[in-house]
Amino acid sequence: MSGLAGRAALASGIAGLLAASAAAIVGATVGDALWVAVTVLATGAAAFVSVYILLRPVALSVRETAEAARALRGSSLSARAVRTTGPTAQLTHEFNVMATEIEASSRAITAEHARLEAALAAAADGIMAVDDTTDVQYANPAALALLGMEEREVVGRTLIESARDYELDALVREALAGGSIPQPRVVPFGRDRTPLRALAVPVAEGGSWAALLVLVDLSDVQRVDHVRRDFISNVSHELRTPIAAIGALVETLELGDLEGDEQAAFLSRIRNQVERMALLTNELLDLSRIESGAIHLEPESVDLASSVAEAQAALASRLEACDVRVEGPDGATPPVEADRTATVRIVTNLLDNALKFSPDGSVITIDVRDEDPLVAVEVCDDGPGIAAQDLDRVFERFYKAEHSRADDGAGLGLAIVKHLVQAHGGTVAARNEDGRGAAMTVRLPKRFVGREPGVQA
Repeated sequence: MSGLAGRAALASGIAGLLAASAAAIVGATVGDALWVAVTVLATGAAAFVSVYILLRPVALSVRETAEAARALRGSSLSARAVRTTGPTAQLTHEFNVMATEIEASSRAITAEHARLEAALAAAADGIMAVDDTTDVQYANPAALALLGMEEREVVGRTLIESARDYELDALVREALAGGSIPQPRVVPFGRDRTPLRALAVPVAEGGSWAALLVLVDLSDVQRVDHVRRDFISNVSHELRTPIAAIGALVETLELGDLEGDEQAAFLSRIRNQVERMALLTNELLDLSRIESGAIHLEPESVDLASSVAEAQAALASRLEACDVRVEGPDGATPPVEADRTATVRIVTNLLDNALKFSPDGSVITIDVRDEDPLVAVEVCDDGPGIAAQDLDRVFERFYKAEHSRADDGAGLGLAIVKHLVQAHGGTVAARNEDGRGAAMTVRLPKRFVGREPGVQA
């Protein structure tokens, strides 16, 4: 007999034994009373011990389950009740199943939280979370950078205290009050009036996060737009000037008052203006093809000294007219695997740029040196140098620095250099040379690591 039925039978037997003992005491003689009393006491003690032995495992199991529950409540997710085979077996089993499910759910929530934290931390845009009183609950690194503050100075304070901007505060309060997403706003933020696109999003059932504030820095967008407008202006000017000149020259020719030599001179000037327009158009097309990867690179072993010589020859007449001398590399130069035509274009554009800023009678130095596993080509002039704020911009499209001896071109030469070098897996850099002017340096890998030979990107 086992389980509850066995325990019931045992209890019934003990009760019967006690009743029989009591009857025996009542019916016993005085002489037998002591013996009967001892018997009853012994029987009671035996019954107590039996009950204790029977109930002790149950009590222990319940106590261990309670301890496991307290541990689970205290974030010890691995806590489990000891398995039993008695009457509490089902209880401990169900408890352990529940604990396992709680642990799995908690780990899933923790992982999801970690992924969210990583995504917010890696976001390029500033993201802040506020509660229903606009106290900041979270700010990602991008937001802290925009605010120019540390996390401890932001989290726990109101948005107006952290951002010090009434427009942002009003936008968030509008989202909190209306429960919908207000129209985004462009807010000039901070002392330098950085343009920020601000968007406030209410968070339903987000706990302490009642709303999110997303801040997008529009500085780069505005700078690109400014460059675009400058480019359109430059191209319009570059095209308008030769077109106007050609028109005036043609009108003069149409009058028919010119002699043969004068007529030839006018035709030569027309040709020069046409070539100027063609050069601008070709540079724009070339840059577009290079940037999009629609070029074919045919790497071969190239002697950069020969590329320097070809560049000098291409600009010989201009160098002579400006009385500018070029000092090229002495002796042999380390070969590189590169597209020969591209290397000539790179050196020619660098030399052309240096010539624009070189005073008459000055010297342009072209140095080729081994920087294993790279080969560096550096072109240094005696011009005024580059303004510190422009050093990072000289290789941008359409950028034109001041102090140029000529206003030709639309600022595309160095941009073409940059993209041709990058297509070979190389790098470009600009710096000011102490005691001289600007130094433009390109570095090409000795072994070709750019696009596959003959493959159109």
